[in-house]
Amino acid sequence: MDLKGIKLFLMDMDGTVYLGKKAIPGAFEALEAIRRSGRRISFLTNNSSRTKEQYIDRLKGFDFDINEQEIYTSTLATCVYLNRYHKGESVFALATPKVQKEMIEQGIKLVGVSHEDGTQDSVEGRPDIVVVAFDTTLMYARLYQACTYIWQGAKYVATHPDDFCPTDGCPMPDMGGFIALIQKTLGKLPDVTIGKPYAPMAKAVEETYGLRPEEIAMVGDRLYTDIRFGVDNGMASVLVLTGETDRQMAEESPIKPSVMLETFADVLPLLGL
Repeated sequence: MDLKGIKLFLMDMDGTVYLGKKAIPGAFEALEAIRRSGRRISFLTNNSSRTKEQYIDRLKGFDFDINEQEIYTSTLATCVYLNRYHKGESVFALATPKVQKEMIEQGIKLVGVSHEDGTQDSVEGRPDIVVVAFDTTLMYARLYQACTYIWQGAKYVATHPDDFCPTDGCPMPDMGGFIALIQKTLGKLPDVTIGKPYAPMAKAVEETYGLRPEEIAMVGDRLYTDIRFGVDNGMASVLVLTGETDRQMAEESPIKPSVMLETFADVLPLLGL
């Protein structure tokens, strides 16, 4: 597929440009070349355990300069969804304290906010919505609290569906495990899932960057989130084999990328760079 007409590359992070604390060889250099060509990049991550500022700090740790317009997370897309369809409704968020603070800054009316000292604000009555994010500070009491509100009838929103978070060691349990736990407990799946591969994330991205789907390429290492996101939402999709997916998995999958590369650096010849 010809990628020369792509104006925006949406970049997954874990498994695509870095793995754990190690940069994937050539990935950041390729991103710099794409920038110099006049194209835009945006790091698009489902991982809702960190804020935009935390991701900026992490990428700067790889000596890569980045601005706020070049980061977009499933948390931010969730806030866009809530502000559009549930403006002013009360929300209980199963999320890290920093992510909860970011949601408040985005105009979300959070209740039962937890703090880094282990305390939590009180909740009067049942909130309208429960948002389940990738809470790496998860406490059982808050998990049960979220389940109780969902059981009582609160709308259930998940930030993303990823089964695990890749690292350079043991994979980290991710949102797929949280969703499965709630399903086993309550027999209920999320009413809405926001992140890749689903349409709410795509619509939020298109509106944020002012581009049509055919002007955008999604780059990532996961077939069922990154590549399906591109396929289902009319974007080009670039699969890299530096993370979760190997060549055999890609060949056997019904989800087919526009382009498959050993590593992201291999994209440059396809752009004439």
